[in-house]
Amino acid sequence: MSQKYADIIIDISHEGVDRPFQYIIPEELETEVGVGSKVTVPFGQGNRRRTGYVVRITEEPSWDVDKLKYVTGVEEGYIAVESKLIRLAAWMRREYGSTMIAALKTVMPVKKKVRERKTQISTNEYIPDFEKISNLSDDQQAVFEDFKTDWDAGDRNTYLLHGITGSGKTEVYIAMADHVISQGRDVIILVPEIALTYQTVARFKTHFQDSISILNSRLSDGEKYREFMKCREGKTHIIIGPRSALFAPFENLGLIVIDEEHDMAYKSEMTPKYHAREVAIERARMDGASVVLGSATPAISTYYKALNGEYKLYTLDSRVAGATLPDVHIVDLRDELAKGNRSIISRKLYDSMDAAFKSGEQVMLFINRRGYNSFVSCRSCGEVIRCPRCDVSLSLHETYNSRKLICHYCGHTENSPTECPKCHSKLIGGYGTGTQKLEEEVKKLFPSIRTLRMDKDTTTAKGAHGAIISKFRNHEADCLIGTQMIVKGHDFGNVSVVGNVLADLSLFDNDFESAERTFDLLTQASGRAGRTGDSRGTVVIQTYQPEHYAIETAAAQNYRSFYDYEMAYRRILHYPPVYELLCVLVTSAKEDNAVKVADALAEAAKTYVQDVKATSDTKGVRGCETDVIGPAEAYIYRINDIYRRVIYIKSAEHDKLIGISEHIQEVFSTFDENDVEVSFDFNPMNVM
Repeated sequence: MSQKYADIIIDISHEGVDRPFQYIIPEELETEVGVGSKVTVPFGQGNRRRTGYVVRITEEPSWDVDKLKYVTGVEEGYIAVESKLIRLAAWMRREYGSTMIAALKTVMPVKKKVRERKTQISTNEYIPDFEKISNLSDDQQAVFEDFKTDWDAGDRNTYLLHGITGSGKTEVYIAMADHVISQGRDVIILVPEIALTYQTVARFKTHFQDSISILNSRLSDGEKYREFMKCREGKTHIIIGPRSALFAPFENLGLIVIDEEHDMAYKSEMTPKYHAREVAIERARMDGASVVLGSATPAISTYYKALNGEYKLYTLDSRVAGATLPDVHIVDLRDELAKGNRSIISRKLYDSMDAAFKSGEQVMLFINRRGYNSFVSCRSCGEVIRCPRCDVSLSLHETYNSRKLICHYCGHTENSPTECPKCHSKLIGGYGTGTQKLEEEVKKLFPSIRTLRMDKDTTTAKGAHGAIISKFRNHEADCLIGTQMIVKGHDFGNVSVVGNVLADLSLFDNDFESAERTFDLLTQASGRAGRTGDSRGTVVIQTYQPEHYAIETAAAQNYRSFYDYEMAYRRILHYPPVYELLCVLVTSAKEDNAVKVADALAEAAKTYVQDVKATSDTKGVRGCETDVIGPAEAYIYRINDIYRRVIYIKSAEHDKLIGISEHIQEVFSTFDENDVEVSFDFNPMNVM
């Protein structure tokens, strides 16, 4: 029997060891060690016990056998990584500038075998019932038939399904999934929020019964393991969940659907900072599957690729079952103040809510901020209460018996002061508007109506998302108040009024995508009103900037007009999707080290660009030279006593940015400053 050797990625997140190390597989472990196994090995001069993942097994040693060490054990209870997912992890490592171990851990949504324990709340407890829809509309049928023709011909494309709110995109997904499953293949359905999982499962369950699995972060380890194994053993053919469900271990994957594909939740905030859209397309390429991207407000980059022929574009421009788009009213809050209305609810919104409540209909109020007030400051000297470890103001959170100030970056918490710590004035209090304050205002104006609040503070408990949605759908409340999570794809038939209380909160964020996010949120929120056909619905958008193109086009539900405005802005300033953007973040607890390393890496990037330019006859595929900007202090310079500096690099060529990131990693590996970390973010969705 020939000797076998294992190439192993060691579980150390450091660029210096980000390569496979070869070990001998002892005879007694040959039946247990396979590709994807988690093993223990001696590592380094001291032979310290480390864990790692097997990425290749061979009978040919790559090194002198006398210098190779032996695998010492296989970790019990851990699930092997699928070989396809290892290849996907390797692709993610290169595309997003991470270590291989970080990429491997990302593609492992379930890592350990755990016995499932009985829980008080079932994952199916709040899944509502929907009627089974047997006839697609003509427009829906045309989309499905074209997809079916491609599928039957062996064409595996990426599709963009651009359908207005209420146009029946989910029914099209179901038809596509049904056809793919009938051909012996499996389906992944991604949703941006856990709150949407229950509704999506309900819609699919009416058609596919029990051949559906759920995978999300709110499941217990035992529940995750159960769902994971159902996929692996072929006992389920559809898995539904947020971003991590993309890595379900299907052997015969045939279709990936990304609903609300524009949503920021599909971008990972942890290294590797991948986008589910891009990873889904690569996984589909590896598996011979198709990808369907669906949204009423497609990401600008997605629509750009669809218009350029990279994706196939489908359009649904009318609502199903005779429903029409709501009447939208823009309220200028400057006029409200001038006329003496100091309430956060305008007269138009009040009248619309009052009429809805009297008719037994429901209302949704949306504000893009949770909590009570945005910050606490002194009216005498202007002092703002800030986090002692981060360069941010603390947020005020009030309950019936406490007033706490919380930092949402490091978790620092302190009691709200009764006097200014700087000038000792008693004139200190909260400023701004959050969901809690909005709920209080609604109760003051409408004392008899029942309210529910849905934000991060009220959905921390397991099952909380589903419980709130179930109560509102069953009309156990008249008004649902919440952050952006309430406007993402929910279908409430009795909602006739939607109020966007302060549309400007996201309009002037300090990054280039703020207008796009505002348009998306306003359009999606408007889409929750009048979905049944019995009522046209009313939407009120309150703003201090009524003339802004994002506000006007959202009110008109005119995506193409907004796209044209936004693309003109992006072209002028060389922003994605016309050009690509790489953010290099350098962090350290020592400010001098952060400055030193960031300066050196920026200089290395500039040198690399000059060297490439000297050997190239072109300025880039779209005529744009590569720009290296910075380094500079990050938007928030210090978080939890960690200093942050950023370098931005723009280029029209994706591969050039990949080359720069790899070069920066090589240069960084030569530094001795062990307290410094470097991370990469391609086309970041938030300013660093």
